[in-house]
Amino acid sequence: MKKFKFVNIVLAAVLLFAIFSCATTTVTTTVSKKGNNGTAESKAAANTEFALKNKADNSAEDNSESVYKIKELLKNGLNTLYQGSVSEGISQLVSVLAEGSKISNPDDEIKSLIGEAETTLAKIGSSLIMQAGSEWIDRDKNQINASTLDIGTKKAVEPGIILIYNMGTAGNTVVSNAPVSFKFIRGSGLLNGFVNTNNYGKANCSIAKIDNPDGENIIRATLVYRIEGYTYTFENVKRDFVYTPPAKKAAIVVLEKSKTGVSDDPVILDSVYNKLKEVAFDFSQYNGVLLGDKFMKVFGGDPAAIKDLGFEKNISYIVMVLNDCYYTKQIVLNGKKYNIYKSRANATTRIIRVADGKILYSGSVQGISGQGGSREKAVTDVLRKSSRAMAKKIGKDIPEIQSVLSGIQN
Repeated sequence: MKKFKFVNIVLAAVLLFAIFSCATTTVTTTVSKKGNNGTAESKAAANTEFALKNKADNSAEDNSESVYKIKELLKNGLNTLYQGSVSEGISQLVSVLAEGSKISNPDDEIKSLIGEAETTLAKIGSSLIMQAGSEWIDRDKNQINASTLDIGTKKAVEPGIILIYNMGTAGNTVVSNAPVSFKFIRGSGLLNGFVNTNNYGKANCSIAKIDNPDGENIIRATLVYRIEGYTYTFENVKRDFVYTPPAKKAAIVVLEKSKTGVSDDPVILDSVYNKLKEVAFDFSQYNGVLLGDKFMKVFGGDPAAIKDLGFEKNISYIVMVLNDCYYTKQIVLNGKKYNIYKSRANATTRIIRVADGKILYSGSVQGISGQGGSREKAVTDVLRKSSRAMAKKIGKDIPEIQSVLSGIQN
């Protein structure tokens, strides 16, 4: 029994020794691994610090190159301005801003150089004057508006500017080789948008077309420099050119007729005139009988016939009104004639642009019926009824008429 107890004690001792040995090994291994990780982290931190320092050194070298380049551009720009080459000097100063825009983290020296360039450009801008060309100036030295309808003709007045630099006590000088941008700020069309001033400081824009000649169009000229993808606009150096449709001065020409002849005092005149006053026309009135055979040619928009009227200088639109009693007949029943006459009439009103003969509006009422105790009374009755019907039609169409005259069409 004692022997068995001794053996158990020995085995327990061996087992405790084994457990202790394993624990010691585990702790040693853990500590060793922790020591290795600490060394790796230290190396990584050192590498990062080195990389950042290297990047900073490279950045400093890059900024150093940029500073040199910007200084040269600024120096050349100021010297060029001093020598009188205004546009070239501006280009050099804008190049300073273009170069500065490429630097993601500019230092104080670069910021200072860029600030000097911006300040100089602002001073130049306050001394630049963009005038309209002489063709845009009237006798009173006011800028005129041009006609939208003249575009594409020999009478067209196209945008043109003169760029001047005020040198103070030294006087003014024209600026050559300056980039001028032309664009629509109201309306639309086709034009050449970028033109450089010539040796006389002039730049002219050619307009191929205006999309809506019945509305107001405005083209703006501005001074815009583009250097290496960088754009600098002199916001206060600009000139607007306004193109307007014809003024609403109109001649109303009326022809009222039947098989019995032409009316000397057409009843439809007042009906149409009173309705069209809502369009704010400045009217002159003419009796269509005075035109003779030309009435129907003008009514159809024939430019040659319209030109022969001599309205072109003072009148922008012609309102053509035709009231036509085309049918009168006495009532006959079972071979007996009665003192009752039936009549029918059509009435048409057209608004025609004098400049090109374009029919802007055409409204008509047809098959209006009338009657009377005589042929003359039947004619008078139907012409009055067609006049009222025409006035009602025009009243309904006033929004359409106002739209076509203002150039706002759906």
